[in-house]
Amino acid sequence: MALTTEARAMLITAFSGLGYRIYDTVPSTPITPSVCVIPDSPWISVSRLGSTLNYRCRWRVLININARVNDTATTQTETAVDTLLAAVPNNFSVESVTAPTLLSLGSQGTVISTEINLSIEMKE
Repeated sequence: MALTTEARAMLITAFSGLGYRIYDTVPSTPITPSVCVIPDSPWISVSRLGSTLNYRCRWRVLININARVNDTATTQTETAVDTLLAAVPNNFSVESVTAPTLLSLGSQGTVISTEINLSIEMKE
C-alpha cells in the first residue's frame, strides 16, 4: 500500500470516535464539527542517500466548527485542536497549527476553520 494511502488511513482511524465527522476530501458543505484530512503542499518529497530512498508525506487536517455563537466556537476550536493533537499517531510530526479563521461557505453559512499541518516520513 502507498505511503499516502497508509498515512491518510492512520489519521482517519486516529481521529475517529472523537466526536467529529471525518472527511478524506473537502466536501462542498462540511457538517460541523468536522475534520477534513487532505494533502498539504508539497505533498510528497523524495530524497535519496546512497541506495536509501526517503519519502516525506505532508497532510493538512482542517478543523471546521460552527461559527454561529462566537464565544462557544472559540472554545470548541481550542478543544478540537487539543483533542486532535493528542490523537495524532506517534510516527507523525506536527509542523504547525494555524490561527482560526472565518471561512465562508456561501449560502451555507460560515465556519471557523483551523489547520493542523502534519508530516510522516518513510525510508526504503
